Amino acid sequence: MTRIIQNNSAESNQSFSARKGKVYLVGCGLGDVEQLTLKAYRIIKEAQIILYDHLITDEILALVPHETRKIYVGKPQKSHNISQDRINELIVDYASQGFTVARLKSGDPYIFGRAAEEAIYLGERGYEVDVVAGISSSISGPACAGIPPTARGYASSFSVVSAHLKDNKFNTDWFPLLKIPNHTTVVLMGLGLASIIRRCALKSGIPKNFPVAIVSNASRPEQESVVTTLDGLTKAAKTLNGPAVIVFGNVVKLHGKLPEFVSQSVEII
Repeated sequence: MTRIIQNNSAESNQSFSARKGKVYLVGCGLGDVEQLTLKAYRIIKEAQIILYDHLITDEILALVPHETRKIYVGKPQKSHNISQDRINELIVDYASQGFTVARLKSGDPYIFGRAAEEAIYLGERGYEVDVVAGISSSISGPACAGIPPTARGYASSFSVVSAHLKDNKFNTDWFPLLKIPNHTTVVLMGLGLASIIRRCALKSGIPKNFPVAIVSNASRPEQESVVTTLDGLTKAAKTLNGPAVIVFGNVVKLHGKLPEFVSQSVEII
C-alpha cells in the first residue's frame, strides 16, 4: 500500500501544486558513513522525502532527521518487492506535490544503479534532477581489501561489468576481458552466480589457477574477503554474504601486502 502525503489546507495545496519539487539521485558509497560526500550528507539532512533500499546501511539511515518521510523501496535479488516503474512513479508522486525527494543509492548512481533510467523518466516529465556522485564499490570495494584495481607491474587497465543483464539474464559478454594482459576485471552482482561464472570462464579457456578475490560488505563492520583461484570460486562464494564484488587479475596477488579498511565507530551529527 502506497501512502502519498497531502497538505490539509487548501491554500497549502495550491502552493505545492504550483511548483514541482527537486529530485536528487544520491550516491551513498559503500556503506561507511564517513565516505559520504559532503553534498550527499547535506541532501540526506535536508530532503523532505527519502527513498532507500536494502543496500543503504543503518548508519547512513541514522542521519535522516526524524521528521523526514522515509520510504523503503528495496529490491533484493529474487524477491523484488517493488518494480523500477513503481519507484519512478513514487518519485513523481511526491515531487509533483512540491517535496524535495532524495533517492538514495548504494555506490555511484550511474554505475549499474539505474539512475540513468530514473533521470530520463523524470526529465521527460519536467522535473529538475541532480545526480550526486558516490564512491563506487567497483573501485573502492577491492581497495578496502588491499587490492588496487591498477598497479604498476600488475594491471595497467581495468573493466567493471555486471553479471546481470536486463530481466535477470546472465551476462557472458565480458569473459574475453579475462584474457587481456595486465588487466583487472571487477564483477558486480555476481556472488550468487559464482558457479556459472566459474564454469563459463573455464569453458572460455581461462586457466584454473587464475587469481580471484571476493570482497563482501566492503567498508562495513562485517567486511570479509577471500583470495582464491578461478577453480575455487564457487566454494569461496558460499562462505560469504552480499553485497560483494569479484575481482579477477594479478592485482589479487597484492592482497596482504597493502593496507585494508578498518572499521571505526564514529558519531556524525
